[in-house]
Amino acid sequence: MGRIVSQVFRGRDAATVTAMYHAACDMLAGCCPRAAAVLEEAEPDALAYLDFPPTHWKRLRTNNVQERTNREIKRRSRVVQVFPSTGSLVRLAGAVMCEQDEIWQESRYFSEARMNELYDDGRTRGIDGPVEWARLEAEARKMLESGLELADRVEAA
Repeated sequence: MGRIVSQVFRGRDAATVTAMYHAACDMLAGCCPRAAAVLEEAEPDALAYLDFPPTHWKRLRTNNVQERTNREIKRRSRVVQVFPSTGSLVRLAGAVMCEQDEIWQESRYFSEARMNELYDDGRTRGIDGPVEWARLEAEARKMLESGLELADRVEAA
């Protein structure tokens, strides 16, 4: 399942990503109908990053910042090992979050030029122009299947 879904988010344009998402849902419906239903329900949230400029996509579609923060909390909690109360754990996590906030105050995740792309009048959001969905979804399915075949060959070697 993870192999199918991970390929979806590597698409280069909004229409391709959307078509690949639908193709992945269809492919999963055969083997994992509950997972397919969850994916179909989560489509607006999972593809929300497509409403932003393509230069923002890589940073918006990942949760690297959250994962880094969680690793830091885990690292610090291992040092303490046993917390005397829930409040002490909350204070430790709060301290890590305050430090992260200070780091973010001093730096920018997006440059000023990248942020200005959000307000560019010449840029349209989402899918531009007419799209041949039947052709695009057939191509998306082929891309997903070839990606799975390649992953299987690499794993077998």
